[in-house]
Amino acid sequence: MESYESISYSLSQLIGLFTENILWSLFLTSTAIHAILLISSPIQAVFKWFRRQSSDSDTCIPYIAGVIGSSLWLRYAIFISDYKMILLQSYAVLMQSFFIISLLIFRSKKKKLIRSVFIVYSIILFYNYYASIIPFEDGKILTGRLASTAQIAGSLVCPYLIYQAITTKVIDFVPMAPVAFTWVMEAHAIIYSIGIDDFYMLLANTIFFCMDGSLLCMFFIFPTDKSPTQKPL
Repeated sequence: MESYESISYSLSQLIGLFTENILWSLFLTSTAIHAILLISSPIQAVFKWFRRQSSDSDTCIPYIAGVIGSSLWLRYAIFISDYKMILLQSYAVLMQSFFIISLLIFRSKKKKLIRSVFIVYSIILFYNYYASIIPFEDGKILTGRLASTAQIAGSLVCPYLIYQAITTKVIDFVPMAPVAFTWVMEAHAIIYSIGIDDFYMLLANTIFFCMDGSLLCMFFIFPTDKSPTQKPL
């Protein structure tokens, strides 16, 4: 009877917390759903590797870059004690690791990739250890700077894709859906970083939002399919 009462009390407490600021709670729920879908989107690549029984045609760079960035944001979330961000970035690290393992399983030549993955994860572990032994404030500042720098560096692929679209007069090399989805996610992240008053998150996400938004504009300027060349009569 006591356990039933405690469960119903906890449930009513959760409902009370959710409805205390309903707009912010709905926004956080929307952000979490967007983030989970975006993080999980490469699962289609895993199905492709399984069907082909090969991952040789795909590069490991996006997944390795993803696990580096997510691990840095996870460490930063631990520093600032943001439990929602800890849960989300933990999920991101697990999923990126799953994609890397899947990539390895279906790789015909594994040695070079295994070596690269081992080095990356060793650096991540070493940095987490280093961040835990230096003064707390120094560790938080350093991790925030590294995490935001890593995310800004990742956004620099957008100017390259924009340049490619301008020079070829077509944008058929990247689908519109993930670009638009990422842009919406970055908008959520900007609002969240303002809500928690975090400079590093705001800086990184604002730059990524602008870069990705510029790339998104290319879809409204250039065609998404190359026009067939007309043969002379």
